[in-house]
Amino acid sequence: MKKIFLSIIITLLTVSAGLPNPDDILEKVKSKINGVNDYRVEAVIKVDVNFLRVPETHATIFFKQPDKIKLESDGFALLPKEGLNFSPAKLLKDEYTAVIAKEEVINGKDVYLIKIIPLSDTSEFVLADLWIDKTEYVVHKIETTTKKSGTVTIELSYKDQLKYALPSELKLSFKVEQMNLPPGMTGEYQPNQETQKSGKMTGTVIVEYKDYQINIGLSDEFFDEADKINKSK
Repeated sequence: MKKIFLSIIITLLTVSAGLPNPDDILEKVKSKINGVNDYRVEAVIKVDVNFLRVPETHATIFFKQPDKIKLESDGFALLPKEGLNFSPAKLLKDEYTAVIAKEEVINGKDVYLIKIIPLSDTSEFVLADLWIDKTEYVVHKIETTTKKSGTVTIELSYKDQLKYALPSELKLSFKVEQMNLPPGMTGEYQPNQETQKSGKMTGTVIVEYKDYQINIGLSDEFFDEADKINKSK
């Protein structure tokens, strides 16, 4: 009953404000994302965190729906693995209620700010804000408040792959209050004295993508073998 009541209230607010249905907008976003079954892309990863300075890393990233990912790199990569291929679809896989909060302009792009409220008590996030392009239906910015890892902000830029909603650049900014790295973080680190005293970690990760190869038919075995190697280490 609570879910039904919340949905009715949000629908009435949307209609009265003369705004489109947020669910229709999100379906168009998911439709673009689902047009990509797999891809390979070259990436340059730049990390700046308050407890460590990391050299620029060059890597090859492989992805297959719904969530298989593989990173090949000779260098050090300190990055939450979900940041390598973060997709709004991950926020929309479970039950949720969506509402258009307002219309804005980001980097010259007209966008809708849509708030995503999960309806499941087991959801990993409490609230997510998505800034969605009014005409291209790609996400330019995501701000997620999680239960365990604080607030994470992702900014996305696009060049050649608007058709598939694949970014040319991803900027991930995070701030965590507890002394633990986000799940899936790769690499090793040594916190400095300032971080140990404050218990706070802040950082920015910029991933630049180029030379996408889309829907090339990557097999599950290709990723499963990588998982076996990682688990054996």
